[in-house]
Amino acid sequence: MEMQHAILLVRVSTLEQDYQAQIYDLKQYGKSLGYTEFHVIETKETAFADLSQKVGTNEMFKFIDANPEYNTILTTEISRIARRQSILHTIKEHCINKRIQIFIKDIDFKLLDEYGKITNNAEMAFTLFGMFAESEVKQKLERFVRKRKELMQMGVSISGKLLFGYDRLKLENNKNTLIVNDEQAAIVRTIYNWYLNGLNNKKNPSIKAISIECVKQGFHPYTHSKRNVNKLLKEQGYTGSKTTNNKRKNPKFGIVSNESEYLTSANKIKYPVIIESELFNKVQEKLKSNITQGDKETKHITILSKLLNCPSCGRKMQGNYRLSTTGNKNSYRCTSRGDTVTCASVGKSISMNLIDSAIWSLIKADLPALSKKINEINPDEYLLELDNHLINLINRETEIQTSISENVAILNSVGRLSSQSIIPLIEKTGKTIEKLESELNKIQQEKSLIESKKLLIYDKQDNVESVINDNLSAIESSKELLKNYINSIVQEINIFQHNIQYTVLQVVIKDFSIRKEYTDYFSDTMPIKFELAYIILDKRVTRNIKGYYFKAQTPSSDYAMYYELVTTQMIPMVLREIDSNDNDNRISESLNYAKIAID
Repeated sequence: MEMQHAILLVRVSTLEQDYQAQIYDLKQYGKSLGYTEFHVIETKETAFADLSQKVGTNEMFKFIDANPEYNTILTTEISRIARRQSILHTIKEHCINKRIQIFIKDIDFKLLDEYGKITNNAEMAFTLFGMFAESEVKQKLERFVRKRKELMQMGVSISGKLLFGYDRLKLENNKNTLIVNDEQAAIVRTIYNWYLNGLNNKKNPSIKAISIECVKQGFHPYTHSKRNVNKLLKEQGYTGSKTTNNKRKNPKFGIVSNESEYLTSANKIKYPVIIESELFNKVQEKLKSNITQGDKETKHITILSKLLNCPSCGRKMQGNYRLSTTGNKNSYRCTSRGDTVTCASVGKSISMNLIDSAIWSLIKADLPALSKKINEINPDEYLLELDNHLINLINRETEIQTSISENVAILNSVGRLSSQSIIPLIEKTGKTIEKLESELNKIQQEKSLIESKKLLIYDKQDNVESVINDNLSAIESSKELLKNYINSIVQEINIFQHNIQYTVLQVVIKDFSIRKEYTDYFSDTMPIKFELAYIILDKRVTRNIKGYYFKAQTPSSDYAMYYELVTTQMIPMVLREIDSNDNDNRISESLNYAKIAID
């Protein structure tokens, strides 16, 4: 008896599926048709792939060319051959021309008659069943996408990268949902609070400052990245829902003709609430406004940033850093310089060192008050917190140094290669090292600052003046410490007068008590609004600037009377005292003005 040969075409979409059941059924089917010898061809590519990409189909035709006795193909359904009409038509025409028979088991279909020709009925049936196969899979895909969207809107079956602040929980129906990760959620809320309400005496902390604070606090490593902190602050999902606009790589690109490289989708996803909508919206508004108004991370620390008001328009003055052949010419100037409508102070500036030194000299003039502030900022128990911050910074420093070493090793390993394909790797690695070194520098600065702060706590004594004097060198050697202490005491600074001979400043003090001299003057029933200090700098001898000050308190009512009293009587009186050198019945005190030695 002559043996009959047939190919068993088995196609599944994934590697995990088992072919054995299909192969067994097809062999039984083939035997019922009289075939005895079988060769299995397994195809795993998508049924929508172009013919050039259909590895299994091309392998099958090559096998038939090499083994012409295998001129029959057995398969379970038409979709095992292909699902696209154009591809099915091409395969059908090839089989007709080569007189290759096709049997499709599930629909009991035969392509060629006994004469090796295709009949009109077979032609029509093949076309119809091909249309059904293409339409069926498209409908399944549409139903799947639609159902997935419905589930995601209910907070179920959420795929993709897990959002920080949540964990996945598998339900009884094998679907997954999201639940709040309490520890991570607390970190998210803390970051939102820092950004909105301030951090370490900064009303508008930068994203970088927040990421460094996360390192110091030992928060999850995810928050150590400035990029990730920025993403957290903009993540709408924390409010309970968001609509995603996703773009992902199209697996059919390059395989199926006319397929785009990326697929886009918009899905509404439900999340457990971590941040209330009102807080989220406030943060978004501040993110937009802070593009121009927020504290910027630069190489300069401006001591009186956000404190010094322009004498002409009342806006905050900013630092202007210039280096000339004769030294630093740093100054404060009005922030209205870039506005279309400018104020009268544009083009004018005031020496930064002059004003910084005057304010610090004023604070030093009342050592007990400054000591009280230092003790408030640095209580004994704060040492433990500082040590914890230091440990976390050291750990992060070690991680960064390890990453730098690994990237340097990559550069060393490819440095001698000349292939063009290596250049992007070298450039990418170089940028990574540069970024890591920048972060390392910031970490090391934070470590130095903590060590300086700890100096203010060790060896604390009962004599307040001794405490201050023992730590003045540590404070005055750090612009950041100076800025912190001045911001903890001073609310704002106004420039009353500034000319070649004199500079007069009004300093609004944050903490105060009612002064007896004031209540005696106005009456003891008048409520107090602010405690003020006035600084008068005598600059007539440039290399020997002298300072004087007096303190007063303003009433909450009739401020105009007080202002007139100060400007028309008290300040002119101090100026006359300076000229007369009369030390009796003075209303001002010597400031002991001394320039800060750091730029």
